[in-house]
Amino acid sequence: MQIPTFFDYAIQGKGGKRTTKFPDKMKKYILYRELEELLAKEGVYKPKIAGKRGRTPYQSKVLLGSLFLQAWYGLSDPRTEEMIHDRLSFRKFLDIKADDDIPDETTICNFRNSLMNKILFDKIFALIKETMIKNKLILQEGTLVDATYTSKRGRKYHGFKMHIASNTNEMIKEVITTTAKESNIKQLDNLTENEKSFVFADSGYMSKKNKKAFRDKRVFCGIIVRGERKLRNKQQDHNKKFSKVRAVVELPFAFIKKLMNYTQTRFLGLEKNDQYHLLLAIAYNLKRVPSLQRKLENI
Repeated sequence: MQIPTFFDYAIQGKGGKRTTKFPDKMKKYILYRELEELLAKEGVYKPKIAGKRGRTPYQSKVLLGSLFLQAWYGLSDPRTEEMIHDRLSFRKFLDIKADDDIPDETTICNFRNSLMNKILFDKIFALIKETMIKNKLILQEGTLVDATYTSKRGRKYHGFKMHIASNTNEMIKEVITTTAKESNIKQLDNLTENEKSFVFADSGYMSKKNKKAFRDKRVFCGIIVRGERKLRNKQQDHNKKFSKVRAVVELPFAFIKKLMNYTQTRFLGLEKNDQYHLLLAIAYNLKRVPSLQRKLENI
C-alpha cells in the first residue's frame, strides 16, 4: 500500500456516519492474517516480496474484503467495482489510499472463481467458524434446521437449494447445497451429525425413523409433528412450542434474501453454488458478531 497522501488525511473523517458505521465496525472481525496464510498455502495468493520488481499485487485484504462487501450489499461484479470507486466507506473498509489501484470487476470475478475452483470457501467457513466457537459466538449445543423453498404458494422454483443448520443465536453452523428436487429430509443426518443436545425443524423433516434415531442418541427431537388426521391436543401444544424455537432458523434466510439480495441462483453447477452459499453464510455470520458480542458482555 502507498504512503497516505494529504487527500487521504483530508477524507479520513468523511463519508457520513450512517454509511461508514457498518464497514468500519466489521474491519476488526475479519481474520485477514489467518486468511492470507490459508490463501498463500493453497496457491491462490502470492504476497509481495520485498525488492522484487513488477506490479504490486492487490493485498489479500482488498480481494477478500471486496467479496464480503459484494455479499453484504448484494452487488454484481461491475457494481462492486463501481461502488469501491464511489464510496468512501468502501475504500476505508479496504484501506485503499488515493494512489492505490482499485480491483476491477474481472479481478474480483477471477479471485472468487479461484477460491471456488479450489473449494476454499469450505476452509474459510471452517476457519472463521472455529474462531467463533472459541469466542462462544457459535454455540455447540442445539441445532435448528431449514432449507430454501422450492415450492411456495403454488409456485415452483427450480435450480438449487440451500440447507442450513443454525443455533439459537441465529448463527449458521453448517451449509449444504443440493438440487432443488432433493427432499429436505435427506440432509437432516448431515446437518445434525454431531448434535448431542436438541434438534428443531419443521414438519418436512419428521419421520418415525428420524424420531427414533434422535431418541436412541438421547437427543431431544423438536421436529414439528404432521398428521393426516387431526393432531391430539398434546401434539398441537408441542408444535406451538417447537415452532417458536424453530422459527429462529428462518432469520438467516430472511437476512440473506432481503438485505443481501440473494433471491435467485447466480452460478451454473452445484459445486459453484455451494461455494457461493458458503460465502453468504460467512458474510452473514460476520455481520452478526457485533450484536452477539454486546449480548455476551451484558450477560
